[in-house]
Amino acid sequence: NLLRPETVESLWVMWQVTREAEYRDWAWLIFRAFEKHTRVPSGGYASLDSVLHVPPKQRDKMESFWLAETLKYLYLIFAEEDLLPLDAYVMNTEAHPVPIKWDPNEAPAKGQGETKQQGVVRRALAALREQMGG
Repeated sequence: NLLRPETVESLWVMWQVTREAEYRDWAWLIFRAFEKHTRVPSGGYASLDSVLHVPPKQRDKMESFWLAETLKYLYLIFAEEDLLPLDAYVMNTEAHPVPIKWDPNEAPAKGQGETKQQGVVRRALAALREQMGG
């Protein structure tokens, strides 16, 4: 076990699609196994050499995707159900939510300024429209 996110990501997607409790149950079992076998006394978590031996031998390594992706999906599967609905967001390969429908010409929500990325996209689209005569 390298603390990889793909399994819990799949469980989160299946939970979002079906709302069947078994996906949350399996995620909880996975989390408990991570706690039991990969947590290190000094803090953090370690990858395992093999899951076929109990107790498993821990590696002296915690991959960054453990914190950035695996724990994020574990959080999301137990978070409020409409936090990141699949009809409004897609997750990129680094587990960052990206809005599906985003109009760069739409004004930012009240009290929120334009993000740097929104500004870059808005200006790029404006430049393309100008070059195309529109």
